[in-house]
Amino acid sequence: MTSARPVRSRIATRAGLLFALLAVLLAAQPPAPVNAAPAKAPGDEFKWSVVPSSPKGPTVRSRFEYGLKAGEEVSDWVAVSNLGTKALKVSVYPTDAFNAPDGGFALLPASEQPKDVGAWITLPRDEYTVPVGKRVDIPFKLRIPGNAEPGDHIGGLIASATETTTNEQGQQVNVERRIAARVYLRVDGPAQPAAEITKVDVQYDNPVIPFGGGDLTVTYQVANTGNVRFGGKARIEVRGPLGIRVANSEVIDIPELLPDSEIRISRKLAGVFPAGRLDAQVTVNPQVEGTALSLTESRSMWAVPWLIVIVLLLVAGLLLSWFFWRRRNRRLAAAAELIGSPRADTVATARSRGVVLAAVALALAGAPGAMPAEVPRGLEPTAGVEIGVSIPPPTASPTTTVSPTASPTATASPSESPSPSPSPTDGTGGGGGDLPRTGLAIGAFVAVGAALVGGGAGLRMAARRRGSDS
Repeated sequence: MTSARPVRSRIATRAGLLFALLAVLLAAQPPAPVNAAPAKAPGDEFKWSVVPSSPKGPTVRSRFEYGLKAGEEVSDWVAVSNLGTKALKVSVYPTDAFNAPDGGFALLPASEQPKDVGAWITLPRDEYTVPVGKRVDIPFKLRIPGNAEPGDHIGGLIASATETTTNEQGQQVNVERRIAARVYLRVDGPAQPAAEITKVDVQYDNPVIPFGGGDLTVTYQVANTGNVRFGGKARIEVRGPLGIRVANSEVIDIPELLPDSEIRISRKLAGVFPAGRLDAQVTVNPQVEGTALSLTESRSMWAVPWLIVIVLLLVAGLLLSWFFWRRRNRRLAAAAELIGSPRADTVATARSRGVVLAAVALALAGAPGAMPAEVPRGLEPTAGVEIGVSIPPPTASPTTTVSPTASPTATASPSESPSPSPSPTDGTGGGGGDLPRTGLAIGAFVAVGAALVGGGAGLRMAARRRGSDS
């Protein structure tokens, strides 16, 4: 029997070794940093803001807005505040604004000279240094030329700083960062809002299985051809054959579109069924003060449900094959019926019957001149008596003789005297009793031949009819 004490000692030894191993592993781990400072995000050293201001500091304005006449001048202030951790050296300059292709508000680069409101703003100097946590209020003047066109003129006051950074290739590059305050100027005069949809493109992802539909992407461009800015709403509708609507978009917001600017808007419509000829119609409603505009432009394209078309073509091919097959069988059946019709059987039967009747009539009538001369009553020959009649030449005296070869048993009545039989009409001579038998023989042969001909014709008709039925 094993003692319990050695078992306990072994368990305690193994537990001690395990705890020692855990202690070694924990000691190998580096200690966690205590109160570690957060990593600095790139660009935290340079942060600043540009807002409208006054001689006493920034106001509640978020942008510069003016309504002036041509030739007028206005003075104002712009504030640049350093929000970073290093002293800020900035360049301050005005420029013109335009819409980026995606509709965003954009300003001309520093290398491009302004020609509109950016050229009408002047500053005391171009560069300023702003200490950390400080602000600089910079005065400027806006003078409207006398020949300025009526309408909106949009620009901005930019404060830019240049930083030296390292790109992905390890090269030192200078990066210009710009922050601006917008300037909106309305020069008095007639406002002429106008817009145009300049282009519509449609792309359809035609699915293999058309029942779930595919994605239809509609891209259109809207240009501001007037002299005032505007926003608006847009909507896309997709219609199929007979004007049936198959898809439509939600209401799309048109961003603020500046004069002489153009934006590009794209929307994807999911689940559009390929109904054949699709017409994507874009409707834009610019929202201008006191003016209601509505623009419509469309673009058509083919969206073919290929699977359905292939199935329909196969069905149509099968139907056409069945139609021509049935038509051919009908023609063959009609030809067979024409050959083996009851009318043809009736005609054939009538012909055979006519031949048979003609043969019977010929048999009954005999050949021409084959009927015997009529014998007077009482002079019929008796059994076993042969009577010979001879016609003497014209020079001989008319006498009647009885052949001596007559049987001695034959007797003649004294009251009746034999008279000569009339001569045959054909003048051929010979006994008249053999001619009826010859006519019957000829009629029998004709009747048999007609029966064979009629039977053969009937058999051929029956064979043709069985062949057409099969």
